[in-house]
Amino acid sequence: MALAVVEPSWTHCTSPTGRAPGTGSIRARAGLAILAGRRGESGWVETTGQLQAGAYGIAAPVIGVPGLEASVGVVALAALDAPVVGPAVIAAAAATSRALAPGQA
Repeated sequence: MALAVVEPSWTHCTSPTGRAPGTGSIRARAGLAILAGRRGESGWVETTGQLQAGAYGIAAPVIGVPGLEASVGVVALAALDAPVVGPAVIAAAAATSRALAPGQA
């Protein structure tokens, strides 16, 4: 389920908030990152054209928050520079974890 989507002002992305229809979303960057988080992996995952032709995605799991399975990711309609975007997505996922973890503020 997408809780927040930020789109550039000059285009429209096809990632609305709310629950994705069917089970196909587990193949996309967000679902794959959540699966990686279940395995205790904290790196990023990359996808190409999983749910939409020409779409590139990078996501990282949000780990360390009891009862939460989540990820932070980016999707674009052009190739992403994984060595630049991947670490930024990992940092955003870690910041989200720190903000949501019990005893953090």
